[in-house]
This record gives sequence, structure tokens and C-alpha cells, in this order.
Amino acid sequence: MDTVVVRVPATIANLGSGFDAIGLALSWHNEVRIERRRDDVVVVSGVGDLANGLPRDSTNLIVRSLESVMGPLRSITVNQIVAIPMGRGFGSSAAAVVGGLVGARALAGTDDTDEQLLERAVTFEGHADNVAPCLLGGITVSTAESTLRIDPPASIRPLVCVAPQAMQTKVARAALPTEVSRADATANLGRAALLVAALSQGRSDVLMDATKDLLHQPVRFGLMPESGELVRALRAEGIAAFLAGAGPSVAALVDDKAALDGETTARALLPEGWDVRLESIDPQGARIVSEREK
Repeated sequence: MDTVVVRVPATIANLGSGFDAIGLALSWHNEVRIERRRDDVVVVSGVGDLANGLPRDSTNLIVRSLESVMGPLRSITVNQIVAIPMGRGFGSSAAAVVGGLVGARALAGTDDTDEQLLERAVTFEGHADNVAPCLLGGITVSTAESTLRIDPPASIRPLVCVAPQAMQTKVARAALPTEVSRADATANLGRAALLVAALSQGRSDVLMDATKDLLHQPVRFGLMPESGELVRALRAEGIAAFLAGAGPSVAALVDDKAALDGETTARALLPEGWDVRLESIDPQGARIVSEREK
């Protein structure tokens, strides 16, 4: 194969109580076109306003993930159509890693399974909560050793509130406490289990309880007060809101029948400069949308 185009979804990790374990894919995508060249040049480019900050050299995550499968690159073009904002909590780095790995599998004609690609992706990201739903689609639940995928329920939709400014994940993670109380840990374990059951059964009636978090969000709200205020305001209106990943954006899970009302409520509560998107869960994950041989 000489040219492939890969479509990769944005993702939301944690979903409140499922810290570093639960994630879902959104129907909101980047596209990556990877093409072999005839000269010994590697060209990295991007399309769209959000592409301005992309690395155009060997530090680019797509290039690095391609090289993890294909070895050092010499004659390749990587062009990215960027729709997922970087550093906002929607898995932009996971999308780059997965896009490169899926593209490399097609270009190189390897027989790597999705499980093997997921293992490679985790070596880049450190954990699977974004890369797993990006690769597999739907909703995923991961530990250090296993990942299971859940078909998305038709009755639940994600609502996302996109922050205007970025927050580096490493900064948000560095703020986390090294120890938590047994009471808080126990409460989060129960809610994370309830969240998995709710998503498996399409039970929107328990999402307020299931998405409540005591482990990572309280500290992070100190770094991003607007995000904390928005989460609290949405929850006061009965909307199951939480930080999108490490923030600073905010997301919520809403009943499909009340989704438009939820969007209206969120828009009325937004801080200045924020935006709202009513999304669906992408059931497919990363996929090749075009490929050809010269």
C-alpha cells in the first residue's frame, strides 16, 4: 500500500469516577493522510486553524508511532486534517498515536492485531483510557492488563463544553495527591462500577451518582476554576457533568430524549469563550477510509 487515509475519533477519558480506566469515542474526528514518496524526504503538514501548533518534525506523534512499526522514516508525507483541539481534554495525542499506528499497519502490511496496536499505543500514552476507545470505538474499560469494549447505548449521548484555552495533561496530573482516603477510594470504586453498569444497560437515571468523583477532580478544579464552576452549575441542573479527561473542558452524559434541553442549559451556563457540542458515541473507532497503491 502506498497511500492511506485514517479517520480517528476524539475521546473522553475518566467520565468522572472512572479515573484512568473508562473512556469513550466521540463522533468528532481528525483525518491523517500518509503517503509514500519517491525522494528521501519526510514531510509533515497540517490543515485547519487547529493545526498551527503541530510539530512538523520527528517529534510529531504520528511520525513517532509510524516509526514504532515501520522503523526510521525516509520517504513519507504525513498530512493531518485537525478538528480535535489540542490540550483541551479530548484525546488529541491519543488520536495522533492511534492514527499513526493504524496507518502504519496498512502501509507496511503487518498482521498486528488491534490488541497489539493497543499495547503499542499504551507505551506512548502510559495508560489506555484514551487510546483504547480511539482504536476500538464505543466505550472501553481498561486495567493495566486488560481492556473490554462496550457497545454504546442509543439512549445516552455525550455533551461537551470546549474550553478556549489548553491545559497540559502533565500539569493536571502533577497536581494529584499521592494518597487518598479509604472512604474516598471506596466511594469512587462503587461509582465507577455503577457507571459501567449504567453504560452497559443504557441507564441514564443513575448517571448523576455514577459520574461523581472524589479522587482527581477536586484538586484539578483548583487549577481550572472556571471548569469547576461549570461542572457544579451543570450538576445543579441535574446534568451529569465532569471534567473531560484532565480538563480543562467539561463533558456530560445526557439522556437522548433530554439532549437538546441539556445543550440549551449548558449554553446558558458557559463561561465566556467556551463552546458547546452535542455529540454521539462513535461505535467504530479508528478506521481506514481510503487506501490505494500507485
